Amino acid sequence: MQVFDTRQINNLLTGIGLACELEATSEMNRAFVKVQVINKQKFLNKIEPNSARFYLRKYEVASKYLDNDWDVTDDELFDSVHEVDIIGIKNLEIQLGKYLDDFRRLVSEWKCDNPL
Repeated sequence: MQVFDTRQINNLLTGIGLACELEATSEMNRAFVKVQVINKQKFLNKIEPNSARFYLRKYEVASKYLDNDWDVTDDELFDSVHEVDIIGIKNLEIQLGKYLDDFRRLVSEWKCDNPL
């Protein structure tokens, strides 16, 4: 089972979403996965990793939306999975492991083309 490294955990707990691009089911689409804490805190010592609530979003979107810098809404998504209220880092790692086999690929969401 994959686990988050210390930097990823710190980013998550302070409200910085992590995301990466996945392999899409079609050449015409791009796929992404994103995880983020729901109840973010400004200070790491204020939140307990085992009780923090997270959400996970995995989806595909047509490449033309990203190529043309168009806005993306839920209506344009394919194979969308949105899991909310995942309690604790360990449960998040388990849920994310269903879609991603190498957590090292996860970066701050603003570093990848994640449109949501």
